[in-house]
Amino acid sequence: MAHQFCRQLIRPFHMSAIRQTTGHKARSPVKSDSIAVTAAKLGFETPEEMYPVYPLDEPPKFWMITQIKPLKHRPYWEKEAMKEMGLHRVYDISVQINFPKVNEILWTVKHLITIKPVRFPQGLPTKEDIGYTQLHNDGRFVIYKRIEPQPTKEEDKIPTSGPEEYKVVDGFRMCTGCRHRRCLKFQMCQKLWMQRGYNYLESIGPKMFNFVDNPAKKLKSEAEKAKSDSTT
Repeated sequence: MAHQFCRQLIRPFHMSAIRQTTGHKARSPVKSDSIAVTAAKLGFETPEEMYPVYPLDEPPKFWMITQIKPLKHRPYWEKEAMKEMGLHRVYDISVQINFPKVNEILWTVKHLITIKPVRFPQGLPTKEDIGYTQLHNDGRFVIYKRIEPQPTKEEDKIPTSGPEEYKVVDGFRMCTGCRHRRCLKFQMCQKLWMQRGYNYLESIGPKMFNFVDNPAKKLKSEAEKAKSDSTT
């Protein structure tokens, strides 16, 4: 027991002595070099010489950036760069312009992301295409065909009922000839009254109310009848 205590007591001094004698220091993250500095270290005059064969016919206008690694335990400058592009969690997607300043930021966090060019197989979208587009995982920006409403003919129109065709509520429903004191007190069937707290109104409502024909329907039929009699 005493031996273990002595080892724990001597350990801090022992480790500090090792650091002083060997010059060992704690490792700290270092900022990655820019594209130009990296090209110079590799022996190239310009960054374009690092990739002589361009994989695309022409440079894309936009990049689709996907985060593939978490930001936990990453240095602050990488977190700020990812936050500037709107990336916070794994599999977050951001679309950035193919611009030299943006490309410098992407170079510093290239180990945390994947970059794909955004392709427009149907051309650039317009103002009328808003709401009819989708960005796929492979970078294709697809514009779906907008469905325009076609003019309908008179014979193709679906006949609709007027407001007078709908029934109206005329009090609560009661059993025919019911003289029960509770039903008379509630002014409705006591069975429905007991169910009001256990069922939703959508399911119990049609059973609670007593529906009758709309009085406007009767007035409309009388007016049509009077009009037909006057013409004859």
